[in-house]
Amino acid sequence: MPLHQTPSFEYILPDLTTIPLPTHHHHHHPSPAPSLTTLPPELHALIIPHLPYPDALALKHTCHLFYHAVDTSIRQKVSWLVDRHARGLPCPQKKCIMKTDALFCRGEVKALMERRRRHQECGTRGCEVVVGRECDVSERKARRMGMPRGRFECMGILIDPRLVYLAVLMVCFSTLVNVFVGMRIYQMRRGERWWRTSS
Repeated sequence: MPLHQTPSFEYILPDLTTIPLPTHHHHHHPSPAPSLTTLPPELHALIIPHLPYPDALALKHTCHLFYHAVDTSIRQKVSWLVDRHARGLPCPQKKCIMKTDALFCRGEVKALMERRRRHQECGTRGCEVVVGRECDVSERKARRMGMPRGRFECMGILIDPRLVYLAVLMVCFSTLVNVFVGMRIYQMRRGERWWRTSS
């Protein structure tokens, strides 16, 4: 090799894309699913007063937290009975002892709460447990009776189909009564004319 020439060196750089990078294995523990107990107490205070007495009583006996947070006082009991009466649902016919939940939930009240739990009070006008919605029981009864499900709206007013059928029956009955009375009046007048002509 001539002296005036400098040696050349070739550097072969590695392909960095093929070198595996170190990986850090982080164990991510899934966060627990949110539930009613994980909500802030402020939301509990907003939700609980809207529960009817049977639902509030069931929630009260789920855990120690709700046992002291849920109110099932006499006011809740009376409010539930008044709401049932306003919606035309059966109410206890005997005197109720409202001093405690154990004394109140006996006899007729226990039977009513059991019927409500099984949706046996739901009919063609919709679900009586969650007002404004449909349930399987109400839909089956509506199909079996050949009536429209739930309530329908007419000019912004919710109308119960049973009221429509009742009104149609009343109109038919009054029409039959008017026809019968008209025939009797006609027969009486005709008999009076015959008596006058014969005398």
